[in-house]
Amino acid sequence: MYDVIVRSTLFGVRNADKVLTTNDKGRCLADIGQFTKAFQTVAQLDNALGRGACAAIGKMNNVANRSQILAQAGKGAAWASNHVNPLLIGAAAYRVAVAEDKPQALKREGLGMTSMFIGEALMSTFFNSKLMQNFRNGLNNKYAKSILLILQGITFVAGSIASSTLGYKIGDKLFPQRKQKEENKKILEKALNELKTTTKAMDTQTPKTTLDNKQVSA
Repeated sequence: MYDVIVRSTLFGVRNADKVLTTNDKGRCLADIGQFTKAFQTVAQLDNALGRGACAAIGKMNNVANRSQILAQAGKGAAWASNHVNPLLIGAAAYRVAVAEDKPQALKREGLGMTSMFIGEALMSTFFNSKLMQNFRNGLNNKYAKSILLILQGITFVAGSIASSTLGYKIGDKLFPQRKQKEENKKILEKALNELKTTTKAMDTQTPKTTLDNKQVSA
């Protein structure tokens, strides 16, 4: 449970930062879902924090029931918390839609998102494996179990970011933007022209050098 709280909160903070500081506004709904998921999970805790969250949710529900707009907003947030991954795919589609080089962006986003989901699937498989279950069950101290779950949440976020970053970097190498292609083409053409000029200059000087050598020999 703690791992869900940690990773939902960290993902929420990271996506909120991207929404506020970049043009990646498509992450907004996924961000709402992640923070809602974190808050809902906190409410399930059997401690003072969890009971406080339950009380807060209860009060918000009472207020929402008096307003149709707030009630629909609450339902929307709850839906978003259960559909974070589709919303992240939607955010990727938004980035493709606003990109200048859409074919390149589509390939790049496809590779980045696929890499991220593969990384997350591998981590989920490992964390839910019998090996990890036996390790958690072997911890008698409840605080040690909580710390382990927190570390799992942090590791999951770090692994997800690393996986997506790797996918995007590979995408940048395999599918450079059209502008970059044009710049590389100009650089290559310039290098070829310089090579041709140098070759012509050498060809022009070669007969003269040969003639000078013959005169010296004579």
